[in-house]
Amino acid sequence: MTTSRPPPFDAWLFPPGLPQPQALEHVGSDTVTIRYPKSDHHLAYILVSSLRAARPPLAGLETRDLITLLGAAGERFPHTLDEEAIGEVAANAGLSPPMTREVLGGMADSWTTDALKRLVRAEFPDPRVLDGFVAEDGRKTHAAAPGVTLHLGAGSVPGVTITSLLRALLVRSPVLVKPGAGDEVLTTRFARELHRADPRLAAAVAVHYWPGGSPGRATWEQELLTLADQVVVYGDDDTIESVRARAPASTRLVEHPHRLGVAIVDPDSAPGAAADAARAVAMFDQRGCVSTHLILLLGDHEGAREWCGHLAGHLARIDAKLPPAPPSPAELSARHQLKGRLALRETTTEEVTSWAPEGAGWTLVLGPGRAFEPVGGRTVWVVPVPAAAACPDVLAPLSAKLQTVGLAGVRPDRGRLAEALFGLGATRIVPLDQVPFPPPDWLHDGSRPLRELVCWSELR
Repeated sequence: MTTSRPPPFDAWLFPPGLPQPQALEHVGSDTVTIRYPKSDHHLAYILVSSLRAARPPLAGLETRDLITLLGAAGERFPHTLDEEAIGEVAANAGLSPPMTREVLGGMADSWTTDALKRLVRAEFPDPRVLDGFVAEDGRKTHAAAPGVTLHLGAGSVPGVTITSLLRALLVRSPVLVKPGAGDEVLTTRFARELHRADPRLAAAVAVHYWPGGSPGRATWEQELLTLADQVVVYGDDDTIESVRARAPASTRLVEHPHRLGVAIVDPDSAPGAAADAARAVAMFDQRGCVSTHLILLLGDHEGAREWCGHLAGHLARIDAKLPPAPPSPAELSARHQLKGRLALRETTTEEVTSWAPEGAGWTLVLGPGRAFEPVGGRTVWVVPVPAAAACPDVLAPLSAKLQTVGLAGVRPDRGRLAEALFGLGATRIVPLDQVPFPPPDWLHDGSRPLRELVCWSELR
């Protein structure tokens, strides 16, 4: 018996009044096919021009009214996703439906009216500065984003692009969004909700997916990078460097490269930390910039081995509750190669022990810090360290990628640990149970997420 393939999903949404694309391309699999417009020189100019014309009506909304509109849409959106829609989002994102629901539940907490109010208040104590010039310290100041913002999203975690486009709209910037591969369905569905919410939002929001970096899109991408006033880009080092090399000097760049998370745990002071650690590892199938890949465990090797047994049990329970999606061929290859390297190390040294049950969606490795390699796919390394003061030395090789540090049973103020972690590049140091879902006003990669989007003007 054969099953019919689902209809293709249209991963574009243009402002009302613009002509709909006639020539389409597609990419996909047996579970989901994504359709998108073909490259068109005139379309790039038409899209950006239309969005730029939508800026004055968007700017005419007072901040409190804009927050209400966006927050109401964010609160409604999760309720518009039935089981079929969740399955479509999951297939597109490469996550299981249970994990997709868990991720959306956590991400959507930052899309509510209260969350957006908190974000704006945290960055602009007097939000009227987004509405016009406000007197302060002998001058008047005004903040707003510079025109149209092009968002180049990453598909690693569904929902990140939604958060990014909401930030731009809050500071009065119309948005052209290119979702990352794997986030097309969720992003486009949310944009449709914004279009239904208010005609001013509909005019200011466009979605257009295309395969990033493909040779046939080089001219198209160059045109958009030139036409946009600001570009927000998420991705790996190659993606960031490519955009940086092609964007003109007049285009502002906001970059969010790949990051990873670690944890520091004192098992004697935090007896429940293994459960929190397992969740921090498993959430997003370890694809998020906040995801924990390495755990520094205070104590000796034998104590760490016993604690790893507890961690393995919690990873197995999460595996049953929030199973990973079937791995891609690339992920299977990476896991196979890792298992081969681990098997060789385990035969030559007692320092390395691994837990990788047949059929499990996770791998746990106990070993020295010098052996650590971030592989992903719910692969976590546990490194025993004698004391918290030794942790910065172990983490020093990761400083270029370090973002989130989760702490359990460890005081960040003792021995100036927080200062040392900050010196290594950590921009978020939080309790381990708070690692997966940052609050809306977190310092994203060390920057204030709204202030990094705006320009300021002063009137004296």
